[in-house]
Amino acid sequence: LQSVDYLPGLRSPFSPLNLCGAALPTRWWNPGLCWSWEWRKTAYFNQTCDVISSIPFFLGRPLFYTGSLNVTEQLLKAEGKSRLIKPPELNRALLMWGEGVISANGETWKRHRRIVAPAFTSKTYSLVWQETAATYKEMVAGEGWESCREITITDSSRLTQKAGLYLRYHGHIMALIIISRCGFGLHMPWVEAGTGELSFGDALTVVSQTHIARLITPRWAYKLPIKKLRDIDHAWSMLATYMENFVQLKKDELSQVDQKDDTHQRGDIFTRLVAAHDGDGKYGLDKDEVIGNTFTLMFAGHETTANVLAATLGYLGIHQEEQHKAYEEIQSAISSDRNPTMEDAVNLPHTLACFLETLRLFPAGFAIMRDVTEDTLIQVSHPAERTMVLRKGSRMVIDMIGVHHDPKVFPEPRTYRPSRWYGVSEHDIPMFGIGPRACIGQKFARAEALCFLVLLLRDWKVDVVLEEGESRDRYEERVMGKAGLTGMAFGVTETISLKLERRLQTVL
Repeated sequence: LQSVDYLPGLRSPFSPLNLCGAALPTRWWNPGLCWSWEWRKTAYFNQTCDVISSIPFFLGRPLFYTGSLNVTEQLLKAEGKSRLIKPPELNRALLMWGEGVISANGETWKRHRRIVAPAFTSKTYSLVWQETAATYKEMVAGEGWESCREITITDSSRLTQKAGLYLRYHGHIMALIIISRCGFGLHMPWVEAGTGELSFGDALTVVSQTHIARLITPRWAYKLPIKKLRDIDHAWSMLATYMENFVQLKKDELSQVDQKDDTHQRGDIFTRLVAAHDGDGKYGLDKDEVIGNTFTLMFAGHETTANVLAATLGYLGIHQEEQHKAYEEIQSAISSDRNPTMEDAVNLPHTLACFLETLRLFPAGFAIMRDVTEDTLIQVSHPAERTMVLRKGSRMVIDMIGVHHDPKVFPEPRTYRPSRWYGVSEHDIPMFGIGPRACIGQKFARAEALCFLVLLLRDWKVDVVLEEGESRDRYEERVMGKAGLTGMAFGVTETISLKLERRLQTVL
């Protein structure tokens, strides 16, 4: 108790971050990994405490949790000065591929960011709009939608993963194609030629979904005659082979470039990473770091966006009035005879707000963890104003679900209300993180999501597939009320079933 300043909070056999505690479901005696979602209506003592503690009786270490935006801003805006670091052992899933900009700390993180950040430019974002439009067209043709007037989608995240049909799968494919083309120069088609071998996209999907299992399963288990384990092992081996081949091909390409040509210094993410391979000093990366960044940025660039896009379509199907506003806005901003471009974004505030409000409800990065390396003072306001000391060696969990469901900041937090984000500066949108370590690809994600929503909503009216006798409110509770980890990101875990009805003016 003394280690957590005698704060009230969670008392359980296992820490929520301990393997046992995380693997077990949320119950009164075990918070579980996603306790703040399951208990979001009453968390933080009905949102009356800015910081609470978690003390396990058996396994795990004491923790601080905060669901306060004010405390979060104090910690993250100045985390360099206060010397907060990401806990290395909690980054093990990412470190399996090598150190990267998402997992690194201190000077190592600065070196990685120095190499990666310049790839995120207006030119990149403009390319995102172009490639999203091209991929959407490929999706419509590849899925045979061109002559369809009505389509039922049984899993909306499929739609947003390839950029395609069944929402969870298609969404992941769409997002994967966009990050591959725009960030890594890899032209993934919507429909891949059947070679009998596991494709890069399929291998990446399997790996992202089995990271935790891979972390805890002993290597000898993959030799057992268990097909599922052998399939997982094959996917990991194939992904490693693909990435090593991509690196070698890019190295060969760069070796043919005139040394006076600085294109590699201004190129996409992958070009900059490989150009830094075996470089010296503050602009150098070793092979594992190149692979580590490639995997983590590809993962972060597709799985998180896909989950939020799938849920956005679910909410727009439920809340027809918000969808109608978005459709009218799109009709007013963009003529039907052209693709949307980056310059149109300023005229689409409501459509973007629909995506942002979904991200608020389901923050893909649901927890931000930091270790305190020196005594740090924070100001708390609830239950009473006071100065609190986080002692050296403490661990703070910034609960992004709690932050974005705090009624003091977001009135009626469980209500889907896109208008919350009207006129809000991009610097005041906390869902992508806060401070110097906020999501490096947030503008990339916003561009991709906005363009995809514009294209889909312009062509199709989205509706949810209700069960017999079911109301929209009940659907929202039954489907959108179920969330947790999907792969390595947070999102809706229930199948989002949708019906797309072609708008009359787009009949081919």
